[in-house]
Amino acid sequence: MTDPAPRGLRLFFALWPTHSQRQALAELTATAIAPIRGKAVPPGNLHVTLAFLGAVPGPAFVRLVEIGGRGGDPAVQLAFSRIEYWAKPRVVVALAARVPQAGLRIVERLWGELTPLGFECEHRPWHPHLTLVRRVREPPPPSFGPTLPAKAAAAAAGGWGLALVESSTHSEGVRYRPLAEWPLG
Repeated sequence: MTDPAPRGLRLFFALWPTHSQRQALAELTATAIAPIRGKAVPPGNLHVTLAFLGAVPGPAFVRLVEIGGRGGDPAVQLAFSRIEYWAKPRVVVALAARVPQAGLRIVERLWGELTPLGFECEHRPWHPHLTLVRRVREPPPPSFGPTLPAKAAAAAAGGWGLALVESSTHSEGVRYRPLAEWPLG
């Protein structure tokens, strides 16, 4: 791994699904989001954010890799039950059926180590979701909120890892790239 010190990075910790999970989730949600006018999130960008860090100076990168790699984090089981429109950020998301305790433990561990380093903890409770559409141009009708098939739960089960992810903006849109990954469980 090369040292990214020459440039600042926009980083976050996330639950990172396998390639096959991302493909399955994209296929299972495609029909529900098809009528939405906005920018669909590419399957390669699907993730569940645990801790958003923002712009991080290069020297802090090594410390973040150490924090992520401490190990011992439990496996996280996620099942997505419905799709919802969030007006303020103008996004459509798949919501987790429940907040997994294992995920909460990871979030608490990360912020326990990140806060002393000067990173500002999110004050809202962790609400696991997958962003499916960004920059929604026209809000869906109030009745919008399709449920997802039971297969969505199976597609999301197992295999999620922990990742330190870079967010970068390109002409085609935002791209997320894991810079370090660790297994869970």
